[in-house]
Amino acid sequence: MDAALPQIAAFVLAWGALWGSFLNVVVYRVPRGLSVVRPRSRCPTCERPITAWQNVPILSWAALAGRCFHCKTPISWRYPVVEAVVAALTLAVVWPWLPAWLEGDLAPWQAGVVVGGELAFAYALVAIALIDADTFLVPDALSLPLVLMGLALAFAVGDLRGVPWVQAGSGALAGGIGLFTLQWTYARATGREGLGTGDIKLLAAIGATLGLRALPAVLLLAALQGLLFALGFHAATRGRAVAERGLASVRHLAVPFGPFLALGALQWLLLHRMFDARVQAWLGSV
Repeated sequence: MDAALPQIAAFVLAWGALWGSFLNVVVYRVPRGLSVVRPRSRCPTCERPITAWQNVPILSWAALAGRCFHCKTPISWRYPVVEAVVAALTLAVVWPWLPAWLEGDLAPWQAGVVVGGELAFAYALVAIALIDADTFLVPDALSLPLVLMGLALAFAVGDLRGVPWVQAGSGALAGGIGLFTLQWTYARATGREGLGTGDIKLLAAIGATLGLRALPAVLLLAALQGLLFALGFHAATRGRAVAERGLASVRHLAVPFGPFLALGALQWLLLHRMFDARVQAWLGSV
């Protein structure tokens, strides 16, 4: 098995980079109400179709020096960064399941459902985070299917993932109802809307996929990292972002919460098994 791991890792990274390229299309087209399938990718400036060799993840951007082959318009650095991040994320999601699959502890259909479901969840979170960062909107077309997918995963392979259907169902309900209650309470207390309904649907999807016990950690991670980002942005702009918007303080600076919910959910997905193992080892030693 060990001899095959480098080749498997290389394949998984390449596969992930391809999905990263597709997610770039999703992030651009979904907010504009466009199909993610047709027409084929093209330069938004000159509208010339992008050929296959110009569309190889990461490598084409480097070969083209970050410019359109036809009109020389600069291509955002975000495209190769998303492709590289999604490639690494794909490997991180797949890797923990590889030993059980290669050693036959997981049936092929179980491995396919577990890995496919967790990858779909991770990819949707990346797309949602980027769209929300750009538009302050969490698209229902991405968040609502995640709720159903999380529940379906729980019924199919919940015991393998440690998220049985009771955890998934209660997580979906708590995520939706809990954040709605928080939104309503904050709006009544301050007269401002602090959270959008898109965040509520997103947290319901996170609860359905990761289970009820993940929600406190996900919310804490999202809140802390969102706060650190707001403070860092305020410091980096030396207060100009607050002053130019006529805000009373940095507390009133609008920051999309979806990216930080997505980040917290991905951190839990990738790290909670290691945390659980360390807690069990500590409990066994006391």
